[in-house]
Amino acid sequence: MPKERFYTDQPLSPHAEITLTGDEAHHLFRVMRAKPGDTVELINGKNVLAHATVKTNSLHIDSIETNQSNATIILAQAIPRFNRLEYILEKCTELNVLEFWLFPGMLSEKTTFTDNQNQRMAHLLIAAMKQSGRLDLPTIHLKPPLSSWKFNKPLLFGDTSPLAPHITTLPKPHPSLIIIGPESGFHPQEHTLLHAHGQGVKLSTNILRVDTAAIAATTLLGE
Repeated sequence: MPKERFYTDQPLSPHAEITLTGDEAHHLFRVMRAKPGDTVELINGKNVLAHATVKTNSLHIDSIETNQSNATIILAQAIPRFNRLEYILEKCTELNVLEFWLFPGMLSEKTTFTDNQNQRMAHLLIAAMKQSGRLDLPTIHLKPPLSSWKFNKPLLFGDTSPLAPHITTLPKPHPSLIIIGPESGFHPQEHTLLHAHGQGVKLSTNILRVDTAAIAATTLLGE
């Protein structure tokens, strides 16, 4: 991770003045004890990297760089326990997931999020983006149950059937949409629906935990 990289949701352009708020401002001025004249990097999750100079209470952007994202993976994850979801969001952001589609599986123990959990998820994505060095911020989309989906993309889904082909033996669709079930797996009705619209794939010779499955699928699709 760059030593002094900070996030803002503001547009980044040369010679603009940026004022950080909240945790980012606290970290810059209270933790890092930045002083006027110090230089830092700014990102806004939109493929822009800004080089900025610290002023008394703001940052002056000296120059910017742009970089086109190569993220093409959409991870559709049946909602697991929140601690496992946190791990999935963090690690799969590092592995270049473009979008997270979170949906209530028929066997999910959890189906909704509190405001605090929504804020926590947003914070995790920003922290993982900064840590990994990527310049684009993935997005989270809360989706309805699979039975309500309109399937119009080529899709893969994690399948524990011994007859399922290994994910590496198949051509990779672009963008890649992979659907992972919750801790208890897909309900038989969901299996039927997914088999009608997509291709089940094996991720390992072993049965994987939900977070391991999401990370394995993301890793293999990104290779």
